[in-house]
Amino acid sequence: MNNELSAPLREQALEALQESTKMLEVACNLLEQGNRKEAKRLQREARTKRNVSVLLMVKANALENTSRGKSASHPYDGKSSIGH
Repeated sequence: MNNELSAPLREQALEALQESTKMLEVACNLLEQGNRKEAKRLQREARTKRNVSVLLMVKANALENTSRGKSASHPYDGKSSIGH
């Protein structure tokens, strides 16, 4: 059930990521043309889109984790071999 709910979130995340990539390409072209102000604005907008994409993926992962019986609010399982 939750996998069915996470699929649209993943699709939205991918769309946001693709839009972000296109915006960065346009920003690069604007920089080459010397339009720094508009390029900077577009870069900020692309960063926002990329952040939205990440948040949507986090939500999708949380839904899938809860469907597997894992706690979405506590992804750390205590078994990591990385020392602090």
